[in-house]
Amino acid sequence: MTVDKTQILYTQGKDSSGKLIFAKDAEKGLNYFCPLCNTEFILRKSGNTGKGSKRPHFAHKNLTVNCTPETVLHFLFKTQAYELIKRHIEENKPLNFTWMCKHCEEKHSGNLLKKVKSVKLEHDLGSCIPDIALIDENEKAFAVIEVVVSHSPEENSLKCYKENKIILIQINLENELQLENVQEKLTNPDLVEFCFNPKCKKCDNYLLKKRMVIIEAKCWKCDNDIKIAGINGQNDGVIRKINSHLTPTDFNENEIEFARSKGVNLVLNYSQTARMKYLANSCRKCKSFIGDFHSFEEYYAPAEYGDLKSQKYDIGFVCKNCPEVDIFKIE
Repeated sequence: MTVDKTQILYTQGKDSSGKLIFAKDAEKGLNYFCPLCNTEFILRKSGNTGKGSKRPHFAHKNLTVNCTPETVLHFLFKTQAYELIKRHIEENKPLNFTWMCKHCEEKHSGNLLKKVKSVKLEHDLGSCIPDIALIDENEKAFAVIEVVVSHSPEENSLKCYKENKIILIQINLENELQLENVQEKLTNPDLVEFCFNPKCKKCDNYLLKKRMVIIEAKCWKCDNDIKIAGINGQNDGVIRKINSHLTPTDFNENEIEFARSKGVNLVLNYSQTARMKYLANSCRKCKSFIGDFHSFEEYYAPAEYGDLKSQKYDIGFVCKNCPEVDIFKIE
């Protein structure tokens, strides 16, 4: 992650009572202090909005070593996120969050505090100290939140989380404007090292979902209503054929039975083009079948774009590393 440090400003300070205030809301003539080192701040608020002018911000009256805008941003975000989580726990309120899973490339969502009984700031785990630790009923760190401004978590920290089966939630900050809505950033983290899919017992990687699509279409020959079955390619969870849909030719017995249970007419047909017999989606009325060559362009692709009515069914899991791992399971 690369952040332009010159664009980060001190936009939040403390007033004389210790309350945090944004520079845009601060008044000249009053005393303000750095939230991190507690030394005096100077308010810089010109009111100019033209080219080259800076947004309202604070500056140290006397330069403080190691108290940079990025360290203050990191400190402010993690402490405010900690206080927000703590309030939700005390009030027994859920904190729903959503993330794009890097393992299965699907969007997941859930309650961040489902198994959490308490929260700790900079909790010492022995070999690492995360910004925020979410503690379960057994007083164990269930998940950690790392706030990243310019430096990603160190390798020893990542190793610690993995070995102790602690979920890493990473939030990347680009500028101090994100302090204005801590909850939005907290509930849409940039990385969550967790997937709802089960893990492969052979390689310990998360499995990918296997998803069958049943398409409502018209027979190319007699215009009769027919149903077309296919299984989505790698991006949606099946890797027996990379980046392509599986046609009935490639279905296993469980998949054939499931497709037929949804009204799909799968029949063994002879193809003059391929010079062989293979299982294909077929019309019950005129007995014509949909060849593999035309399946994607005329049916699967239009269905993906919403031009044909379709319904998807989760029918199991596969492993991208272990081709022999192919689990049929109806959810």
